[in-house]
Amino acid sequence: MTDKLNVEAAVGKNGVIPTTLSGSESIARAVIDAGARVATSYPGGPITTIVEQLIDLAPTSDLYVEWSNCEKVAFEVALGCSLAGRRSVIAAKHVGINHILDPLMTVNLTGCGAGLVILAGDDPGSYGSQNEQDSRLLGAFAEIPILEPATPDQGYRMTRQAFRLSEACRLPVMVRFVADYTADTAPVATQNRAPAARAEFSRELRWSALPALVVEDHAALHQKLKQVAKSFDQPPYRAFNNGDHSGNKGIIAAGHMAARLQQYAPHSDLSVFELGTLFPLPEEQIIAFLKGIDRVYVLEEVEPFVENQIRALAQRQGLTAKIYGKTTGHVPWEGDVHLEKIARLLTDVFGQSLDAAPAPARTYPSRQPFGEGCSYTPFFKTLQQMIVDKKIPQPIVVGETGCLVRLNNPPFEMLDVKYSMGSSIGLACGLWRSGVEDKILAVAGDSVFFHTAINGLVNAAHHQADIVVAVMDNETVALTGFQDRTGAGTTAMGEQVRQIYPEKVAEAMGIENVYTLDAFDEKAIQETLQEVFTRQGLSFLVVRGRCPFIETKRCRATEAHI
Repeated sequence: MTDKLNVEAAVGKNGVIPTTLSGSESIARAVIDAGARVATSYPGGPITTIVEQLIDLAPTSDLYVEWSNCEKVAFEVALGCSLAGRRSVIAAKHVGINHILDPLMTVNLTGCGAGLVILAGDDPGSYGSQNEQDSRLLGAFAEIPILEPATPDQGYRMTRQAFRLSEACRLPVMVRFVADYTADTAPVATQNRAPAARAEFSRELRWSALPALVVEDHAALHQKLKQVAKSFDQPPYRAFNNGDHSGNKGIIAAGHMAARLQQYAPHSDLSVFELGTLFPLPEEQIIAFLKGIDRVYVLEEVEPFVENQIRALAQRQGLTAKIYGKTTGHVPWEGDVHLEKIARLLTDVFGQSLDAAPAPARTYPSRQPFGEGCSYTPFFKTLQQMIVDKKIPQPIVVGETGCLVRLNNPPFEMLDVKYSMGSSIGLACGLWRSGVEDKILAVAGDSVFFHTAINGLVNAAHHQADIVVAVMDNETVALTGFQDRTGAGTTAMGEQVRQIYPEKVAEAMGIENVYTLDAFDEKAIQETLQEVFTRQGLSFLVVRGRCPFIETKRCRATEAHI
């Protein structure tokens, strides 16, 4: 059934006056209006704001929202809902997409039930992440359709359509967006909310991934993608791609790049193709666009994902248009493609100067130490002083993503190793097994512990590692906006549940040297550090102290949402 415009907005001379929404609000509203039943995620920019908006909107709908303990579990919860015939969505930042690959590489073969949408938030330029990986590569690796909106209005329509596409091809669909998109604001024409489906599980052989079915399912997957490619050349998907022939020089702008390009007045000699359906490509439209062009420049972030596809398509079709982009050095390969870089490209193409906004100042995580009253400070202050006083040898400190990145800042400057989320304990075990004489301290936040560091602890306990593990329990996911972490006793929906204590988990693993410390009891911290750094074997510490900024930040967040 065709959606009708929602007339809760005021009506003017031209019909509905759209509501002004940000990029993140448009996606959240689309999830609600699509009739999704379950939304899952793990906190991390740029997807955090979308999920928080879903939490705010949930009471007005049938939506259940969950901060899962990790992205893999989040995906599996969303998939389970899909198998029961209800629409679902999982939101993850780019590095979080890594965690869902295991189940994703199976459901692409078995197919899903009701619409299952993956919201992938990328961070070109790595303004708040440990890398700037491109989620589109992982989506294509999993052989699932990929969409990317240019504007909030397109983001709304595209996200709603992604659920329909998922149900049509029985595949998860990735809606990829970049961090800058979430802050854009524009009029958005919302639509009537889809009626809620009834949950019903249908027993089907395909729900059990079996080796005997893999080759057949893989062949079926390729046929699905061929059908999706044809669909992308037809309405309604055709509206997500817009080609304009104005000259023999062209630009193909993928996703949000189209919005940035629109900030310049179109040059009379420039043909522009705005591409929203990124994989598989809408080949008929692109071929028609390339036929009237001598050379084309591909604008995208981060990898030459679209560029390589278009170059291959042009070669297969025998087209003579020359393709330029990242691989040819005409478009920066690394970092975000901001307005200054676009102006530079247009200047090179047309040989005339264009005014451009200067490159945005790069803002990295604060170099300030832990905040005043932070529950982390007494522990590391005591550790540092004991090292200076030579009461304990200086350990190799292996940290984690989150507030612990500030351990690299003055006055501590004692973070020796830090990689991906949950890696600290595994890295510590490897350092110990190398034979280094240094004592090794693995430090993880409470949320990271339940995310994936818990797996490293199981391994350390089983192999009797001689390391010290400290979990800094401040009862929240602080750095991403003070979300309720797994085990803290409250869910994203405000439900009170039983708390899960890291020390109880460690004891259940058979770890004998388990300590629970008050984060502000420096005397007890000193005595415990003295003990664990002078004994052999695995020691597990929980340093507990509520983050002093939780209530202040939550009040501000509430005011901001209002």
